[in-house]
Amino acid sequence: MGAAKRWTAKRILCEIQERGMTLEQLAIRNGRNPASFRHVWKRTNTINEAIIAAFIGETPETLWPDRYPKTKTRIYDSKIHGPLESQKSCAAVDRRAAA
Repeated sequence: MGAAKRWTAKRILCEIQERGMTLEQLAIRNGRNPASFRHVWKRTNTINEAIIAAFIGETPETLWPDRYPKTKTRIYDSKIHGPLESQKSCAAVDRRAAA
């Protein structure tokens, strides 16, 4: 088995250009604003990432592993992490720490 490719911005862009396409043409062909494709290297944009990945024949998770997996929930789960102490509580520990 060969080592997995490490996809850099230059490698992704080179792969797109080798297939006879530019980022601007890819954006226009998919009904997207070409300016939004220029920011895909620094900013997360799941729609544009999916379009680029589909064109190359990879998954967005393969091209941008540091951006995925995305968490679905952003709500604090007190069953896992326990209840939070209220900032307005009169706990003796808090008063001693503040003094």
